[in-house]
Parts: sequence; C-alpha cells; structure tokens
Amino acid sequence: MVSDPSSEDNPFTSPTGPQHIDEGSPSEPDGGVPSDHQPRKFGFWSAYFLVVASMVGAGILTSSGFTLHDTANPAGLMVIWTLGGILALCGTVTIAELATMLPRAGSDYVFVREAFGREAGIVVGWATFILGFAAPTAVVARLSATYLATPFEQYFSLGDSFITPYLESILATCFVLVLMVIHCLGHRESSRMQIATTLMKLSILVGLVVVGCLVGSGSWSHFEASHLPDWGESFTLGVGLIYVSYGYTGWNAAAYVAGEVQEPQRLLPKSLIAGCASVMVLYLLVNLMYVFALDPHEMTQLSIPEVIPVAQLAASRMFGSQIGGAISILLGLGMTASVSAYMLSGPRIAFSMASDGAFPRFAARLHDRRKTPTAAIIVQGMVAIGMIWRGSFLAILDYTAVGLAVLSGLVVASIFPLRNRSDLPHPFRMPFYPLPPILYLLLMGWIVGLGLMNDYQGLVGIPMKWPATLLSLVTILMGIPIAWALGRKRSQTVD
Repeated sequence: MVSDPSSEDNPFTSPTGPQHIDEGSPSEPDGGVPSDHQPRKFGFWSAYFLVVASMVGAGILTSSGFTLHDTANPAGLMVIWTLGGILALCGTVTIAELATMLPRAGSDYVFVREAFGREAGIVVGWATFILGFAAPTAVVARLSATYLATPFEQYFSLGDSFITPYLESILATCFVLVLMVIHCLGHRESSRMQIATTLMKLSILVGLVVVGCLVGSGSWSHFEASHLPDWGESFTLGVGLIYVSYGYTGWNAAAYVAGEVQEPQRLLPKSLIAGCASVMVLYLLVNLMYVFALDPHEMTQLSIPEVIPVAQLAASRMFGSQIGGAISILLGLGMTASVSAYMLSGPRIAFSMASDGAFPRFAARLHDRRKTPTAAIIVQGMVAIGMIWRGSFLAILDYTAVGLAVLSGLVVASIFPLRNRSDLPHPFRMPFYPLPPILYLLLMGWIVGLGLMNDYQGLVGIPMKWPATLLSLVTILMGIPIAWALGRKRSQTVD
C-alpha cells in the first residue's frame, strides 16, 4: 500500500495522485464501484474534524432551550444529554466495525445493500441523502443565519424593507452556495475549510464554557431546581430526547468518506470513536454552562422564539447584551463547519449510488483534475436551498428528526448479517457485542414511538406537527417504488 506517513499527522498534507488500496475485493458486489475509485487523501485529523463538525450543529444550540422551557429541570436536561451520548457511542462503535469491513464511499447505502439487498440499500440511500444531509444542511444554514441576524433585529425592524422577511433565507442560501463551491475545488480545500471552521466553532464553545463559568454572571444554585419528574414531565423529557438524538447525529460522518480515508482499517475507528467521545464531553460541559447562566424558572416565562438561540441567550445573561451579540455572530459563523461537513459527506452517498445505477448517472462523475464528486455536491446544495426557502428552522427540524432515527436504526441493524460474513475483512470488532447495537435499536425504537405519539404542541408550542413527522416517514417509504423501478430496469438490462 502506498501512502504518505506524514499526512496522518498533518491535516493539510495529502498524497499526490490517487492511491490503490487493496481491500481484498476488487469491486463492490452487485455492480458497485471499485474500492479504489476515489483517491484516498483524507488523514486522521480530516476524518476526526469531519465527525466533530457534523455533530456540533443545530442540536446543542437549540434543544436545551426547549427542555428548560418546558421542564425547568436541570437534572433532567443533563440526563437526556448523557443518554443521548451513550446512544451515539453505541452507534459509533457499530459503524466503526461496518466501515472497516466496507471502507468505501456511500456508508449507509453500502452497509444496508450488503446486509439486506440492493433494494433496501436504495431506500435507505435516497432517504439518507434527503433526511440525513440535504435537510440538515438547510437546518444548520437557517440556524446560522438566525444567530447572525439576532443582534441586528432591532435595526431591521425599524424599516419597512422588503428584504427583512427573507433575510435569514438569503444568508442561509449564501452559506450553502459558498461552501458548495469550496468543496467542488478539491480535497485540500475541503480539508482546510473543514478543520478551520471546526476549530473556530470549538474554540467559541469551549471559551464560552470556561470563561462564562469562571467570570460570567450566573449561579450554580440554578441546579437546586432539579427534581424527580412526574409522568407528564417524563414524557416531555422523552420527547426532548428526540431533539437530543438529532443533536448527536453526525457520529458516523467519517464513514461516508471511507473510500477517501487513508488506512481506513486503522484510522476510521480512531476518528469515529474519538470524535464522538469528544463531542459528548463538550455537550455535557455546554449544558452545565447553560444551567449556570439561565434561571430555569425564568426560562419557562419566555416564548419559544426567545429560547431557540439558547447559546446566545446564555451569553447575554453572563456577559451582557453587547458581548452576547458578538458571541452570537461568532457562533453563526462557526456553524459553517456543520454546513461544510454535510456538504462534504452527503454527496458521497449520491456518488456511490450513482456508480451502482441507483441514482442519476451524472452524480457518479468525478472532476477530471480535482477528483471531487462535483455533480453530487451541486445536487445536494440545490436541494438544501430549496428547503431553506420552503420552511422555517423548526419545520425542517421536525421533518428530519424521526426519519433519521428510523434510518440510523436500519443501518445499525446491518451489523447482524454482516458480522459473520467470511468474504469480508474484520480488522475491527466492537467491544461487548451485541450489546451496543441492541441498546441502540431499543432506544431508537423508543424515540420513534414517542415521536409518533406526541404532537409536539407541549414541547415547542406550535400546532400541527403531525404532518412534519409523517412526511419524514413518507420520505423513506417513497424510496420503495424507486427501488422497485430501478430493480426492474436492472433486471431488464441483464435479460
């Protein structure tokens, strides 16, 4: 195997030219693309920061505000974020084993296809491209625009500019377009953008926690509001776990670029597990800071729009409105890391499916010189922009949450038929098997059940949330006729 050993430690260094990696299988089963179809140019740090950037996004900057608003229970807040972290770690070790068995572009699509057949893979792949990447790209871009615009709301409200109602949509669209162009340029540009924006976002959050808890205005006595929840509050906390689980999504991000990671059998498990564990610790620290800064009882008196930018609200409470506004702007800019991560990972699903005849063929084209899936990147960007202009932040978030839980459950379940396949390599085996995937599936089943039972009115104060939840599941089901049509077309071609 040819590789540049220095590139693992230097995130900005990449080998020159494509590398051939002998995976023991010259091509994907069922007509898939060869494992060396794309150059392996991403090292450990690129994969690690991709995981971190994919995870640290909209969830941690919004979900805690909802929970404190509805329960005023700091202990309950910490419990559901801890449970969400355990859930994510269970999924991470499972995906790490799957990704080292099949270190190729496509991740979810490839795993489900190999475990349950090509048609099942198509259903999951199409839904993942929409619910797992295009919609989250729109969610985070809208939230980023919200954080950027919040400090300037008073100025825009003074005039009657026709732009004002569309300001967030315009800003979000600009984010997507800029990052779409950067990721089309090449692997080096993608790595630099990903690492720089992720470091920026992490520095802001860590600084907010450390400085805020040391010198900011707040009180640890806010934890005295903790209490044992009654049945109604337990149900609310359970529904809050839906949003928390969304906040942890992205733990499998490095697996989507497995076909472009150097030494995937060694580096993929390290980057996936290290990234997820780092984010879990960060999330718990950020939630401690929220409780320190925000009086839980006062949170219950605020409106939903006021508690959505909870990080900006906490910063304003600790440092004053002017500094809080500056931090809000920095957080808005820092969230470009998450938009960037989705724009980097998602097109690899479309690329893998197109190479297998399960997506329009143009998405399988790599740029002649840059070797990036340019067409797939542009498709995802355009779909995300369409969503930005069709729905609010909460509407898009509700659309994705339950559907993503279903999809991740199907992917994690792939480990059971694949683990004992003798024709696949097994360089990494998760500890305590089968406990992690079983625990993950049980908790995800519980989350999906709560999502279907609850109309979200008690959590976010906005009626008519059933359609968004059902539309998320309908999006998955729409993959069935697509898979049937593609399977029939393929059979006719073979005949």
